[in-house]
Amino acid sequence: MTTTPKTRPRVLLLHNFLTPYRAPLFAELAKRVELEVWILGDVRSIREWPAEAPGDAFRYRLLPNLNVSLGSRDYRVLVNYTLPSRLPKHPCDVILCAGWDTPAAFYSAYLSRATGKPWVLWSGSTSGEPNWRRTLTRPVVRNLVRRASAWVAYGSRAQDYLESLGADPSRIFRAYNTVETEHFAEASCVSEDERGALKHKLGVAGRRVILYCGQLIERKGLGDLLQGFAAFARERDDVAIVVAGSGEGERQYCAQAETLGLADKVHFAGFVSREELPHYYAIADLFALPSREEVWGLVINEALACGVPVLTTTAVGAAPDLIHDGANGYAVPPGNAAAIQAVLERHFSASADREAMSAAARESIAPFTLARAADAMEEAVRCAWGRAR
Repeated sequence: MTTTPKTRPRVLLLHNFLTPYRAPLFAELAKRVELEVWILGDVRSIREWPAEAPGDAFRYRLLPNLNVSLGSRDYRVLVNYTLPSRLPKHPCDVILCAGWDTPAAFYSAYLSRATGKPWVLWSGSTSGEPNWRRTLTRPVVRNLVRRASAWVAYGSRAQDYLESLGADPSRIFRAYNTVETEHFAEASCVSEDERGALKHKLGVAGRRVILYCGQLIERKGLGDLLQGFAAFARERDDVAIVVAGSGEGERQYCAQAETLGLADKVHFAGFVSREELPHYYAIADLFALPSREEVWGLVINEALACGVPVLTTTAVGAAPDLIHDGANGYAVPPGNAAAIQAVLERHFSASADREAMSAAARESIAPFTLARAADAMEEAVRCAWGRAR
């Protein structure tokens, strides 16, 4: 007896930027559905990243756009003026839209309602991002969220927020936000000589390393980390911070390190490419993401995959799903330098079992794979498609 192969729905994914960490997920999703990705903006306008996807694992195109800044690189509006003429002609079965911070999200939702074509909303937003824009647009966003046939959430906090906006819990699918964890795990397995060479290059030879990786902007909380580290480092000379990243606050944080007397203990490495990052994780004894506001924090996935325990804050979206306090990392209140100092003293004490934490880090991230995320996205698509059919 032969079985009929499962029909693959044609899915059009609208996504703001084509980032290096999204391309592998799109490639995984393309194994499950007939996928085409429309990119709304050029990623080079916000990051020092390549704008092209590696290989030909999925079809994509960059739409013409106007990139309207709202005061910083973090806040901007992408206006895709050709979308109203192109989208109605596309023969997709389902529209999958990432987020609601673009006119494309609202237009695609409107078109879905007008044509009966199912619309799936993929969101990472949480209640931990209070600002005047959120307050002002909440009624409109609530109406948009309720238009979806199904929803995809980054994790538990994103699901909670979708439910608060009126999403039906029975049609929310958790595609836990993640990266190529196996790649990071393998690429971080370098020799002692390679570790020593990088530490020597960075000026941290002979010291334990706290690694920060991300943009140098205020909401990432680097200033809080420096403040907490300064109090800790008064009694310690065997621990240093390596800052991997660039941004508008670089001069400010260099000056802060100087003022705090940390010039020889905080080393700014500048922008580090994705290919080089696993080597930086390989020299780290603790990874820090002390954000005051963070939708998720994929660098946490990367660090755990490399066996590096994580210090983060309760404001970070990934914290409740990925961090088990005292086992594979620590979660402290945002903006609390004293709490950061306490964690550093705890982690670098003589009694801390850092090897056990490293093993727990690798074990804890193992289930959070791209395949699992793509499975959840496929389920959401098929749920919406089935309802429409």
